[in-house]
Amino acid sequence: KEIKEIKELPQPSWIKVGEIKELYFYPLKSGRGREVLDCQFTEYGIALEDKEGLILRDRMFLVYNEETGKFITGRNYPTLILVTLTTVDESRVQLQATGVPNLIFALPQSSNDSLAITCKMWFGETVKCIDCGPAPAQWISKFLTGTDSGLRIGIAMKGRRSILKGPWERFKKVYETLRSEDTGFFADLASYMLMSKSSLDELNSRLENCVSSLQFRPNIVVSGSLPFDEDNWEWIKIGNSAVIRNVKPCPRCSMIGIDPHSAVINDQEPYNILKSFREQTDDRKIKVDGKAPVMGIYCGLYSTGNVKIGDDVFVHMPKTVCTTPV
Repeated sequence: KEIKEIKELPQPSWIKVGEIKELYFYPLKSGRGREVLDCQFTEYGIALEDKEGLILRDRMFLVYNEETGKFITGRNYPTLILVTLTTVDESRVQLQATGVPNLIFALPQSSNDSLAITCKMWFGETVKCIDCGPAPAQWISKFLTGTDSGLRIGIAMKGRRSILKGPWERFKKVYETLRSEDTGFFADLASYMLMSKSSLDELNSRLENCVSSLQFRPNIVVSGSLPFDEDNWEWIKIGNSAVIRNVKPCPRCSMIGIDPHSAVINDQEPYNILKSFREQTDDRKIKVDGKAPVMGIYCGLYSTGNVKIGDDVFVHMPKTVCTTPV
């Protein structure tokens, strides 16, 4: 498949900067990440069609508070990061976590808007989902809170979140290339998050105990580039056809202190060390992001395609600008 023409990038000049080292997606928001060898880059994030025939997409499920509608993440319940969601067949999925029985449940058959539940995400942004029923609600409530109720699981509805109104409008004024099309289903902001292996290595060189890339919940990990070079990449081509665009840096919170394998929290590292040398300094960006440390970049999709481990990664580099060779 050839790359489609992108009107915002009429004459691309691609230079190789590395290759794909790791690919992850997270079917359940804040749930356990799943490493994949190859996948599809779609407008709603990474998609994977399992042999059972059901297509799972990045962050297409979320946990929400039944009473308030507010979304739930590992910031609220760190053990959510231990929950795995996988396909069973073309109409059923399974929840798994250590120490509790697995739960298989059928997906809602209707996406009728009259059945939609309104949930609240960051800054009060409202999103719609279809509730997955009482069995998964009881399972997730029991696992996270020890009670039989209070939390629910929802599945995304096709539809577009908007950054042109509501809480994200002020971000658009600072990050001008950000589009509504970049937002995905239930990602905090954008459908893709990219970071480099060398950036992680640089951070680990400063830590007493090394952390893995999963602690930062990326979709894409690139090897072969210099530490934090990704900050300056705008247009990124992966393989033959997938093109994404850097829309803003990814601010980090205390969630990077949660061990993805045990859910044990370290409230000192790596957050404090990262903050010591990667704190946001641009005054305009501080007004919307605060002084949180940044690591990795949020990206939006401009051209779909199949992506796999080992694919070459290119950036658009105007011919008047030099880049460091791989």
